[in-house]
Amino acid sequence: MTANQSSNKWKNGFLKTGLPLEYVTSNILDDLGHFIFGEYPYIRPDERKELKEFSVDLRTYKTLDNSNDERLIVLSMLIECKYRQQGTSWIFSPFPSDMVPLGIMNSTENITATRIGNENVLKFEQNIGYCISGVELSADGSGNTNGVKHGVFQLRFAMPKFVKNSYASGLERTFYDGRFIELSCAILVTTADIRVIKSNITLEDFTSANELDDVFEIKEAIILNERPGPQLQEFADKLAEELIEEYPNLEKRLLDIDKVLIGKEWKNRYSPDLDTIKRSIVHSAERILIINHKYLDKVIKELEKALQEDIKMEKIYGKVLETNGGFEIKPIE
Repeated sequence: MTANQSSNKWKNGFLKTGLPLEYVTSNILDDLGHFIFGEYPYIRPDERKELKEFSVDLRTYKTLDNSNDERLIVLSMLIECKYRQQGTSWIFSPFPSDMVPLGIMNSTENITATRIGNENVLKFEQNIGYCISGVELSADGSGNTNGVKHGVFQLRFAMPKFVKNSYASGLERTFYDGRFIELSCAILVTTADIRVIKSNITLEDFTSANELDDVFEIKEAIILNERPGPQLQEFADKLAEELIEEYPNLEKRLLDIDKVLIGKEWKNRYSPDLDTIKRSIVHSAERILIINHKYLDKVIKELEKALQEDIKMEKIYGKVLETNGGFEIKPIE
């Protein structure tokens, strides 16, 4: 071993800690106007069902719109960073059906009398594409079925707690007469190449392929869409029940909001109820946006642009006003 090789030993070890990737990710998001809060700790049962503290690498917060001084819409993100050595690929199977459960964004608008659009965010999602079942392929050709799962696992357990806290914040305060909406999502940033199996590939195509590009398409980002397992489902259900128990006036608030959600657009739509809130907390664990670090700036800009376009479709139906006994919903006259 040469002296130069010996002096560079620190480099691989330091990169594997993930701290350099966290640092670069934080700087990119800071340049985009996001506030960085560092780790997001949370409590959940471990594999032995014992309560233990876990954490996600970064929590971010950015004001998307308060231009008319009558509303405040913010984007909050939980971000996990996973460094992988050069030549590593994360390979995903495309979602097997055109009927994909949409929605990487979680919104607290259900507890407000304000609604924004979602058409542009859905277009953003469709352009990226949905996948299931990711595996890791190292530069030496070895495969690892758990290589992708760890970071995803952390985010999927963190999001229901994060969304529950977002609802709680909105229920305890009347920012902008209740026109405060928090949008949140989970993001996994990696140095691994992101690849997706090409359409209509047969087993013979895999065995006869010489290069990765023969059977996989390289992507800037994908959306991993998976239903929660029994443990995660139980965890999210419990958080949803806790929110309802902690805020006994939530059902009345939703019923009062229902009274002001009027207009032709509501003739064929249902206003939110307690089941809506429960489902939104559980569904927050289902979809993770996975981005190659080289495209983080580009993808986040595209997401924010889509959100800004949807915010322009906002409609305010009422105000949430604080009273001595709680809150009162007043329709817009």
